[in-house]
Amino acid sequence: MTGISVEATERGAWTVLSVHGPINSYTFNELQEKTTLHAGRVDMAVDLSGVSSMTSAGIGVLLAAIEDAETAGKRFYVIAPSEVARLAIESTGFAERFPTLPSIKELPV
Repeated sequence: MTGISVEATERGAWTVLSVHGPINSYTFNELQEKTTLHAGRVDMAVDLSGVSSMTSAGIGVLLAAIEDAETAGKRFYVIAPSEVARLAIESTGFAERFPTLPSIKELPV
């Protein structure tokens, strides 16, 4: 089974999580740990450009992070979702809940 990597970096006022690999029921824990650590505490963006597949487990983690950020008055964006990540998000019927930017360069100051 191929694993997932989630790297946290600082970009100005933002914490950016860069995700690579599949997000599924076997791998979502690492993403969940990192989003729980940051969401609602800092402005956060999750770069999904390196995601090779995404199931409802990943969608749930991202929705929880979005809700934590909204509750705390922090900003949250999904950055450059890969085609499979974009399709997974759109298939939920909740795509409007995922604030998305095409590039990390588009993050507000």
